[in-house]
Amino acid sequence: MPRKDKNSSSTIRDSSPHKPYTPQRFEIPERSSSLVPQLSQQTLASLKKQQIVLKRKASQMSQQLNSSTSMEYLEIRQQQVQNHGEQFLTLHRGLKQTYEEGKLDRQDFEKEIDRCWAKRAKLSAEDITITLWRAKLAKGLDTEKEDLEPDWPAAYAELLTNLYKQDERPAGWEARNEHTHSAWRLGLIEHYAAEDPENAKFLWCPIMREYKISEYRTAAHIVPHSIGYTNAGHLFGEPDEGSSLIWSFQNGIVMSKTLETQFDKGYFVLVPVESTDAGTEPCQWRFVLMNEKVRKHPVGESSTTYNDLDGRTLEWKNDNRPARRFLYYHFVTTLLRYVRYEKPGWAEKRLTLPTGKLWATQGPYLRRSTLKHLASLLGDVDEADEIFSDGVFDRKDNKPESEERLMAQEVFVAQECPKLVKEDIQAEMKEESVETVNKD
Repeated sequence: MPRKDKNSSSTIRDSSPHKPYTPQRFEIPERSSSLVPQLSQQTLASLKKQQIVLKRKASQMSQQLNSSTSMEYLEIRQQQVQNHGEQFLTLHRGLKQTYEEGKLDRQDFEKEIDRCWAKRAKLSAEDITITLWRAKLAKGLDTEKEDLEPDWPAAYAELLTNLYKQDERPAGWEARNEHTHSAWRLGLIEHYAAEDPENAKFLWCPIMREYKISEYRTAAHIVPHSIGYTNAGHLFGEPDEGSSLIWSFQNGIVMSKTLETQFDKGYFVLVPVESTDAGTEPCQWRFVLMNEKVRKHPVGESSTTYNDLDGRTLEWKNDNRPARRFLYYHFVTTLLRYVRYEKPGWAEKRLTLPTGKLWATQGPYLRRSTLKHLASLLGDVDEADEIFSDGVFDRKDNKPESEERLMAQEVFVAQECPKLVKEDIQAEMKEESVETVNKD
């Protein structure tokens, strides 16, 4: 932790820490707020007034941070973050109302929603970080010597920077070991018999239904490693097995590198094909295109288009299959991300099977209490129990409400912000330097 040397008035720091959260970066532009109904504009105006008061308090306290005021400062900072989160949630709901009333065209609506949700994801990452740091402070600070006074502003900035380092996942609670991943990849190839028996350099993709040189294939996680082992264990009802779940061969598919990128973005889902003898036969899976914008586009450099893949049944080289619960997780999180843009009832109309259900095989797969919070964060959906009733379970080992929400936030951030790119960090630093100049 950065600290002050008792023999010097200067602060000892390894580097100048970058503080990602600056309120100015989350101010909603007039062009966006003007698109929402009058009632939403009034709510936004009220929230902005509250933000001004909080900003003033935070600015005053930052000038006199010490061991007795640090917790209060973090609390105000978190209130700022949550206030901005409420602003963007209000904006989202207002934009949906304007769109549903036919007063906003689809293209402009989608652009606004994309920006809105990107901000919400970053704010959630900030909220998580401050929550964890407040918990750390509450347990007592660890300093190298009791007579050393911590450099509170630097310590806070260092912690806040923690989740935003270039090429690191904001929700990377357990760092991914590349050696582990390489071993998992080799095991996955063997598990699905993906290697071409006539040429070991070629691997099978069950979606493309073809062998191709291994450079064009990847071992894709279905449930991303970045959601964290603890969260994975809790979500799937096996609290002590998070690592085993994430690194299970049933949580992976050998597929085209191009398709992995689109899979992570939610451009398509894999759904179970109904079988009359599901108890004895391996489950078959079908490709369902979600992003209509790419329907006519080719998959990478191949002549196959996404339209060709839509509705296609996957072909495997043996009887091993991904676990239903992992693909159900991907299905649910993808659906929730699309619900942001759609009118009520869209999911049922878009994906309902002849049986009247969204998913062909019976669960339960996911913990109801966590899914409730995740649905709110990913798609602003309150009726998740009704939409996904067949795929959830209840347990007595649920966490307290605040912990359930924190875990859902971590999963949300992992889904929405796999990493903060270099340009993003540079943009933040530029805005901070402008803010400093303006203050001077």
